[in-house]
Amino acid sequence: MFGDVWRWAGQKRTTELNLGVPVHQIDVGLTDLMDDLAYWRKTGELDIIEQVTRLHHRAAVIHPFLNGNGRWSRLLANIFLKQSAGKITLWPEETVGNTSIIRDEYLAAMRGADKGIYEPLMAIHRRYMET
Repeated sequence: MFGDVWRWAGQKRTTELNLGVPVHQIDVGLTDLMDDLAYWRKTGELDIIEQVTRLHHRAAVIHPFLNGNGRWSRLLANIFLKQSAGKITLWPEETVGNTSIIRDEYLAAMRGADKGIYEPLMAIHRRYMET
């Protein structure tokens, strides 16, 4: 995913940042997320869009890497979608990753999800989902 961008790419962070969970909680956070995902899938309590939205958001919040967590969480969400629904969210990476109206909307949706308001992020997933 990161190619030759960073020598440390893909390695779990070992330093504290001003975002993400504390380093010692990364593994627990990821395990809890996978347990919750298994529960959602088993019970059908949440539809597929809400499941993938919560997966995407929480993976980004855990922030297991120094950089690239947004791209990684979107990739993780797409792997889940492909396995579950046979389709993916076609993220406009050229605009989500750079200054743009779409990026502003995406970041606002992520901040809303921080407060438990998932609908804006779910709407973005729906808008860019492969048909």
